[in-house]
Amino acid sequence: GRCGRRSEPAAMNGRTLDADDLARGVAHLDDETILRMLHDRYDEKAIYSSVNRMLIAINPYEDLGLYSAAMLETYAALGGESAPPPHAYAVASAAFKGLLAGGSQSIVITGESGAGKTETAKRMMQFLAHMAGAHVGERAGAEAHGAALDAKSPAALHHHLLRTNALMEAWGNARTTMNDNSSRFGKFLSVQYDSSAKLLGAQINTYLLEKTRVVQRGAGECSFHIFYMLLLGLPPSEAGQLELMPDVQSFRYARLVDADIDPAGRDGEGWAEQLAEVRGVLTDTIGIPAADVWSTLSLLAAVLHCGNIDFAVPAKGGTSAAAALHTGAMRPLKALARLLGVDAAELCDALTTRVIRAGAEWVTKPNTTAEACGLADALAKALYARLFDRIVASINGAVGLARPGAPTGGGLAHSFIGILDIFGFEHFGTNSLEQLLINYTNEQLQSLFNGIVFSAAQAEAELEGVSTAAFGEGEVDNREVLHLFSAERTGLIATLNEECIFPKASDETFVAKLKRANARNARLVDDSSNARADHKMAFTVRHFAGDVTYAAAGFLLKNKDPFSEDIAVLLRESSEPLVAALFAPPTVEKTSARRAGTFQRLVFKGVAPQFDAQLQRLHRVLGAGSVHFVRCVKPNGDKRPRAFDDERVLTQLRCGGVMEAVRVFAAGFPDRVPFDSVCARYAPLARMAAKPASADAAAALLGALGVGANQYALGHSKVFFKSGVVAQLERRREQLLAHNALKCQAAVRGM
Repeated sequence: GRCGRRSEPAAMNGRTLDADDLARGVAHLDDETILRMLHDRYDEKAIYSSVNRMLIAINPYEDLGLYSAAMLETYAALGGESAPPPHAYAVASAAFKGLLAGGSQSIVITGESGAGKTETAKRMMQFLAHMAGAHVGERAGAEAHGAALDAKSPAALHHHLLRTNALMEAWGNARTTMNDNSSRFGKFLSVQYDSSAKLLGAQINTYLLEKTRVVQRGAGECSFHIFYMLLLGLPPSEAGQLELMPDVQSFRYARLVDADIDPAGRDGEGWAEQLAEVRGVLTDTIGIPAADVWSTLSLLAAVLHCGNIDFAVPAKGGTSAAAALHTGAMRPLKALARLLGVDAAELCDALTTRVIRAGAEWVTKPNTTAEACGLADALAKALYARLFDRIVASINGAVGLARPGAPTGGGLAHSFIGILDIFGFEHFGTNSLEQLLINYTNEQLQSLFNGIVFSAAQAEAELEGVSTAAFGEGEVDNREVLHLFSAERTGLIATLNEECIFPKASDETFVAKLKRANARNARLVDDSSNARADHKMAFTVRHFAGDVTYAAAGFLLKNKDPFSEDIAVLLRESSEPLVAALFAPPTVEKTSARRAGTFQRLVFKGVAPQFDAQLQRLHRVLGAGSVHFVRCVKPNGDKRPRAFDDERVLTQLRCGGVMEAVRVFAAGFPDRVPFDSVCARYAPLARMAAKPASADAAAALLGALGVGANQYALGHSKVFFKSGVVAQLERRREQLLAHNALKCQAAVRGM
């Protein structure tokens, strides 16, 4: 027994289970090692881990008691002797410490739906709210009792920010097959501070609201929560005024494909309370008059009625025949017109006909049934998206620097802490423009991460006195794929936008032009040998997380995002002030007015280039300060506690850039082992007596083991190994241990 191999149940590849940063001191970094370590930590209810600059948060699907007041105080303590374990609070604490040191901070949270992004962002806001009270000497935990606070105090402002989550979730979240409370938009919350770290205000920017969910959903999915609050939570008297009934299946835009599911997984309970909370936040926190809140709810009802307007094709007509209002559609049409403050007959005309210019004259032409249905859906999406934008603008008006009673004077907005809660990489059976823009976002964030973490790896090497000349940044560089997307004339976004200008262009001509212009870009994969791909209507991009094939059908239409000018003109003249304001014409600059036709074509910007411009601004904001990264991971597809699906987690780690982060950290010298570990682990291989750990001792040992001087570099306290060296040494060590164990066993048997 004594001569047998010592059991090391918690050791993995030279690393112990209780080590929190998975990229520190690991003998060899690879996908399997990281996955095994995360799995074992998850089994021990350690849901938070670090990989260098990144926090990995695995959704436990149960309450582990990680967010108590005592835990909050632990992470709120500044300047402790030892850093507490990885945690959402730890990231927020690091950001706050960075703020106190005088620099802006950003926290980037990504992950697939159901991984816990929204909850993680909430916990970080909870921590910052606590610090807002503690830092200015207010009672700890006061943010939970906003009424007792000075309305202008930092803690009260943070309390208001926390309350606005109810609005953002009501308007922007929905139940999906993967998550009962899935955010269907990206959000960047910027909390602004002065030079003494006193809270001044905040601002929310949103990205890519999934407005198509208003009109179309898959099996097992629901529309946005606010619709179910309206249908199932309104008092009967108010529901009657909006001509609504508490029956989800009676409204096409709220109807469930699977009638057995509940919109929020709560068996229909609590909708009235949730709606009351939303109305309370709108009036008490945001300061919107009750009459305007009612107008907002009325327009949400209008969206629901819009979905119930059906059009019929005349009996003798084909697909090109003029659309006509279905017999049963008059009631929802009248309800929609009344709520929008327009004439029902004029609204019907705007849906079933269009006015076009023919030479010097204007001619009215009928729409087909498909065109009329498309116009109704476009109206619903536009109305909902503009209401969403107005809610966000109202929140910003209530908590921003321009709000009534906000601090004034010099030195304002000295720095900020930003929290970016945004969609992770997506790869479905069918991928369209939405997935393309989401994945482009993740490429941009990965580029930012690469630069920051690569710089950190270089900094560690420089601190150890190791040359960084051998660092292979090209191995993790994704600039080529970013060029594929954003090149000024030949990039994917520019090509798509250009094709939208030409009358005879199509999705097929877009794909052909994209492939011609980028034939030499290795990130646009040659899929000519792929029997499953429709080469004329699809293209494949080699992303950092893997190859994704995009079906281009509908790309041009989605980029144009057309909205009927006839309907827009009608709504601008609405008797309802809110409707008229939502559809007021945009301000046109004088320079563009001089050159109407040609100039407008030249400056046309569809959904994709507008989003790209947003993304570039976000990238500049993030790059202006220190960035902290959080990757949320969904451990299984059934939302079960204590269940860890290795394959599913590994896919998320790759798509979330975690494995790429390891490669970034490992570029040049992937394995960094302290002198004492080198001497202790590998001296038996050379049959050398143990010596005190030092650079000379490590070099002598490696020379005796036949490791060439070009395979490693000596730092002040570590050996930096080239790729594969440590793995080879570990195999030799395993063989020696196995051989010695056999000898011991033979000796024992011979006794």
